[in-house]
Amino acid sequence: MKKKSLVALLVCTMTLASTPVAVFADSYDDQIEAKDKQINKLKTEQADAQAQIDALTADIETVNKKVKELEAKEETLTNETLELQDTIAKLKVRIAKRQEKINAQARDTQVNGQASTFIDAVLGSDSVSEAISRVQAMSTLVGANQDLLKQQQEDEKAVEEKVQENEAKIKELAANQEELANQKEAIANQQAELKVMKASLAAEQAKTENDKKDLQAKKAAAEAEAARIKKEQEAAEKARQEAAAKQAAAAKKAQEEAAAKEKQATNTSSSSSDSKADVEESVTTPSNDDSNNGGPISTEPSTPATPSEPEEEIETPSTGTGGKDHSNSGNMYAYGQCTWYVKSVAPWVGTYWGNGAQWGASAAADGYRVDGSPEAGSVVVFGAGQMVGDWQASGAYGHVAYVQSYNASSNTITITQGGMGFSNPGGPNTQTLSASGFQYIHRY
Repeated sequence: MKKKSLVALLVCTMTLASTPVAVFADSYDDQIEAKDKQINKLKTEQADAQAQIDALTADIETVNKKVKELEAKEETLTNETLELQDTIAKLKVRIAKRQEKINAQARDTQVNGQASTFIDAVLGSDSVSEAISRVQAMSTLVGANQDLLKQQQEDEKAVEEKVQENEAKIKELAANQEELANQKEAIANQQAELKVMKASLAAEQAKTENDKKDLQAKKAAAEAEAARIKKEQEAAEKARQEAAAKQAAAAKKAQEEAAAKEKQATNTSSSSSDSKADVEESVTTPSNDDSNNGGPISTEPSTPATPSEPEEEIETPSTGTGGKDHSNSGNMYAYGQCTWYVKSVAPWVGTYWGNGAQWGASAAADGYRVDGSPEAGSVVVFGAGQMVGDWQASGAYGHVAYVQSYNASSNTITITQGGMGFSNPGGPNTQTLSASGFQYIHRY
């Protein structure tokens, strides 16, 4: 009875076989739930990033508005500066001309002297009134010169103040422009970084969603596979139950037949005992009949009726040189075992040959040819723990299989087999492996 060791680790019975699939389905659900949580987290992070981008965009708009105000102010200051520069230029020209006149008057006063000028004016007058008029005119001229000098000083001061004011405004404007430009650049950099982060989050979300779709597809495939396995298990269980029912019915029938035969044998034995007692009595008891006239007493027992012997199942002898043909004995092996499958495809094998590893000796005892030569139609026997290709037969029971074909050129056999370790316990499960090192039971 064969156990496929690798599969047996995963599947012990048909009831337990569905457990790994359920575990896998739960695992897929857990992974999908984790992906959903990750996607929701990424969406939240993207929303936060977008909120920061929107806030920075508003800040940039505010800065841009201030820049525009400064640009307008700069234009006004530029115009004012141009006007100041024009005014300063005109004042400087006026100051230069006035300075030249003042310098001429100073030279004249120094050469002629102001006092002699006044005296000449008075003495040269024809009358007192004319002299007074000339003096007043001279006083007016002196006053005008003094006003001119005062205006000159005021203009020079105004020029200096306007130049300083203009330079201060230009410096302030330049400083504000530099600060705003730096703020705008910093905000733009932050906005660019947030856009990169948002793009990365979107890419990660897309990847996570694709991973989720893959997991959902794998889950669907796992569920489909689980449904297929469950269907196969149900079919195998149904077949096993039907086989078990047939085996139970066959066993019951065999028991009834055995009981009937035992009863018949008991009755026959009882009849034989009665007949034997009658015979013994006839032999030992002398006859009281005087008709024998003293003749010898017969010691021959009367011939009793031949008792009926219990019927015995006669197995049909095989033709050729093969052993006993057990085709009529039924399949008394358990469904789902390797022995059950081989008996179902090779009914000539024995019904009570034991476990797989025992079949070689049992077949030889039944008169079959057992050797190491593979043939199509023979039964291959694997000893306890012997390798069957890439897996190992049961260390306690061994294994048997039916040889479907033999390839002499490659020295390989293709076998069909059954057993609980296969997806189809009732067989056939096909495998090709080296033909060396095994026992073969031959039909002929």
